[in-house]
Amino acid sequence: MKKLVGWLLIAHGIICLLGAFFPFYPPVFLFYGFFPGPFAMKLVIVLAVGAAQVVSGAYLIFIERLRQVRWYWVALPMFVIVVALLVYPLLNHFLGI
Repeated sequence: MKKLVGWLLIAHGIICLLGAFFPFYPPVFLFYGFFPGPFAMKLVIVLAVGAAQVVSGAYLIFIERLRQVRWYWVALPMFVIVVALLVYPLLNHFLGI
């Protein structure tokens, strides 16, 4: 059961990460439409939630193999994914590329 939930979290996280840039997924589209604030803040929130789902799903899948997982091994991939996915929108916004 943990593996099924893990795979579902990974799939939903990937859909949310893709939906952050192409708002085809209804929850992300509605979040962008109704949540107050600038677009950059909305983008960071959606990317962080999507990355957290992917990382926590991977953790649930590999929990039997990983006996001692420290908190920073879960936080580091989320940070890397969010930073990597923010490079293009920030360059586009600030440099006009």
